[in-house]
Amino acid sequence: MMKQDKRNSRRKSISILGVPHDAVRVFIRFLYSSCYEKQDMEDFAMHLLVLSHVYVVPHLKRVCESQFENTLLNKENVIDVFQLALLCDAPRLGWIAMKQSHPSLHKELVRSVSYELNSLKQRSRKQKEIQTYTQLYAAMEAFVHICRDGCREIGPTKVENPHVSCGFQACNGLEMLLKHLAVCKLRSIPGGCSRCKRMWQLLELHSRICVDSEQCKVPLCSSFKERMKQSRKDEKRWKLLVKNEHQENWRFSFLFAGY
Repeated sequence: MMKQDKRNSRRKSISILGVPHDAVRVFIRFLYSSCYEKQDMEDFAMHLLVLSHVYVVPHLKRVCESQFENTLLNKENVIDVFQLALLCDAPRLGWIAMKQSHPSLHKELVRSVSYELNSLKQRSRKQKEIQTYTQLYAAMEAFVHICRDGCREIGPTKVENPHVSCGFQACNGLEMLLKHLAVCKLRSIPGGCSRCKRMWQLLELHSRICVDSEQCKVPLCSSFKERMKQSRKDEKRWKLLVKNEHQENWRFSFLFAGY
C-alpha cells in the first residue's frame, strides 16, 4: 500500500508485509540491478518466489524456480515448496517437488497421462480409418451409379443438363478420373501415372466387393475377378479393405433403412 510520509509530503513509501525485511532488501536490489548474492538466495528463496509472483517479476520468478530445481530443493522443504508452487503458479517447480515428495502420486499421474495420450492417438487413428472407409464406400456407390445409370457426360444414359449436380458427391471426381484414364498415354506403364494408378485401384476394389460381376456394368469388373483367381498377391491387405467396406455398407444400410 502506498503511504505518504507525514514529515515530508513529497516522500511516499510502500509497505510490503508478510516477508522478512532482508528479503525485501534483496528483492528491491534485484529490481534495480537483476543481481543477488548466493547466500541471500539460499536464505530467502521462498520469500523471493512469493514476491516475484505477487509483484509480477517473471525474471526473478524463473531464477527462484531454477535455484530450487538445481540446488535448494531438499527433503526438509519439499512439502513447503510444493504448496508454494501451487499458490505461485509455478507448475514446473510443483511437478519437480511432487516427484520428490509424492513419488507414488507422480508415477500414477505419469501413467494416467500416458494412457490418455495413447487413447487420444488410438481414437484419432480410428476416426481417420472410418473417414477413409466412408469415402471409399461413397466412391464405390458413385462408381456403380455412373456406369449403371449415367451421370452428366459419362455413362449409358444421356443427361439433358450435364451441369446439374447429382446426389453422389464423389461423381465429379470419379468422372474426371475416368476421362483422364481414357486419354492418358501413360496408363499402361507401371508407375507411369498416379491418377491412372488410383483409378485402377478403385476398379480392383470394386471387383472385390461386387457380388455379381456378370451383370455388373462397371468396366473390367469380371476381368479383375478372373485375375484374382490367378493371383493372390496382397490378399491379406485387400481382404481387410473389403471387410471394412462391407461393414461401412452395412452401417449405411442400417442408418437409412427407415427412409
